Amino acid sequence: MRIRTHANPFHYYQREERLDLTAIFPTFSGTLDVECGFGTGGFMQHYMAGHPDRFMLGFEIRQPAVALLQERIPDEMKSRVYLHNGTAEIGIEDMLPDQSIDRVFVFHPDPWFKKSHHKRRLIKPAFLKMLTQKIKPGGRLYVSTDVEDLWVYMRQSLDASPLHEIEDPDFWRDYYLTPWQQFSVRDSRNSYRGVFELS
Repeated sequence: MRIRTHANPFHYYQREERLDLTAIFPTFSGTLDVECGFGTGGFMQHYMAGHPDRFMLGFEIRQPAVALLQERIPDEMKSRVYLHNGTAEIGIEDMLPDQSIDRVFVFHPDPWFKKSHHKRRLIKPAFLKMLTQKIKPGGRLYVSTDVEDLWVYMRQSLDASPLHEIEDPDFWRDYYLTPWQQFSVRDSRNSYRGVFELS
């Protein structure tokens, strides 16, 4: 059995300062990706190793995970990765200007099974409305889960948003590497995934 240690996003309510992207990324090219809830950082390290021209901002509400990944990231990658302890909802809204994000990754977010906790789920109308202001035209959101109920919930919000579904099989084949996905394969659980682009 897999046990997910929840962290209540409503415990993180402090607003954030706007980031100076050229200050935190000395060689910033303008290509910014965001991972929401990077966990152990397996995907981030694999993806960034294969994209030496991209820059990544990662959000994680579990502080020990932030500290651990900061130690694990190779030195040659640290100038292109910025890790932040806090929620993606507040962080993206406060820290980034409009039309600044190229790709957003949300893999196996907390399902928050109780109906009274659904407001804690990340992919919901309010978040998507804000996100569509922050990503560039042509920007993409990559989403995955192995929880069918959560997938249905997220799809309802996504289908009502300005984002439209597209195919990107190369990404899933070459870069989608997360512990939760590996657990899903091991346990023969269904996997749900999609790529959604802003026109």
